[in-house]
Amino acid sequence: MKTNAERAQEQLILMPETEFTLKKDGFIGALYQPEHNEYPGRAVIMFGGSDGIYNLTKLVAEQYVKRGMTVLALAYWNESGLPDGFEKVPVEPVEKAALWLRGQGFEKVGLWGISMGAELALLAGSLMPGLISCVTAVCPTNICGQGFVKKKSIQALECSAFSWRGKELPWARLKLSKAVILRDSLRERSVCLRSCYEDAVRSAPEETQIQVENIGGPVLLLYPEYDAMWPSELSAEKIRTRLREKNFAHPCKCVSYQYASHMLVPVKSRSTIMFRVERKYPEQCWESDLDAFEKTLAFWKEVW
Repeated sequence: MKTNAERAQEQLILMPETEFTLKKDGFIGALYQPEHNEYPGRAVIMFGGSDGIYNLTKLVAEQYVKRGMTVLALAYWNESGLPDGFEKVPVEPVEKAALWLRGQGFEKVGLWGISMGAELALLAGSLMPGLISCVTAVCPTNICGQGFVKKKSIQALECSAFSWRGKELPWARLKLSKAVILRDSLRERSVCLRSCYEDAVRSAPEETQIQVENIGGPVLLLYPEYDAMWPSELSAEKIRTRLREKNFAHPCKCVSYQYASHMLVPVKSRSTIMFRVERKYPEQCWESDLDAFEKTLAFWKEVW
């Protein structure tokens, strides 16, 4: 039986113009150039979440390239030479990729990330405001969370999920429990880590909250009205409130969907069967996926 990664690879049509290696470039990535550039001077670095499927990131990137955006798909974990779990994963590869793009003449570099990739996008944007000028976070979180590994089950680590300049970033403790995850997943009939994150999202110490007000450009947040995986809708509200209180100088747009899951992407993936809403309302969820895709493109064109 083929894996999701193998299926994703089979669906890839575009060939990258440039591929990057850890040894040569300091990051693992693939650059895709559109046939007709609709966003001159702009490029987006794109990364996925805790599924760790780099080819799925490339497949999502392809959809945006077909609509005229230059995209650099980036692997930041779960590839040879990179961390095999969320244990002080370095943010520096994002910086190196952005610097490469700027060196190629792209005046504006944005980030797009989903789930743990959304956490990375918001963190990276806040850490390098002079380099990153737009952040799109799909199913975001407002905190830098605790590290973990995914083996037979999720195991919490006594460290941050991310690091910067060789030091782990301040992190919020989660209530990661195999028993709780199993209980909630059976009750929700979905993969469910929501209760593991809720307390941290609501009341994490200030130093562990992502300083989104430092982002040097517009912010777009896309999420389900109810996210079984983690409370991305609550996180989005926390982010919007923080931006308002800190007098954020750039636009921030939040878009929520009644019928959507944590896999809010414009590609078909078997991973969606993990979520009850996707099984119950497949057509409506796909409509939400496509709408989020169109709204992202419109946001980039009109605001960024």
